[in-house]
Amino acid sequence: MRSFAAVIFVVLAALVAGAASERLVGPADTDVPAGTHPPQIARFAVLVYSMNRGAKLRYVGVSDSDVHPHQGGMKYKMVVTAADAGGATAQYKVLVWGIPGTYQWMLLEFKKIKLN
Repeated sequence: MRSFAAVIFVVLAALVAGAASERLVGPADTDVPAGTHPPQIARFAVLVYSMNRGAKLRYVGVSDSDVHPHQGGMKYKMVVTAADAGGATAQYKVLVWGIPGTYQWMLLEFKKIKLN
């Protein structure tokens, strides 16, 4: 059985490879490393959660995001919309920590937001 760390490494390698081919150039992107934009981090979170929990979630979008330095890396807090296998969407509170430019990334929280 593969360890969770091995799965994370494979996922990160795929994300970094994809991010390298999707570099955006523009004034808003000049000081943000490739691969660390909120949609890319949100896709990472959905993918890792789905692989770890056996959920068949698909990334739909990110509606709110906040990033700040934390313990030598960056902490990303966001609201992510994902769809299940049946197409029903839900929003999730997501917390990801990582060091841009490395393979050191962790999904810290992925919690469904209950609407009243």
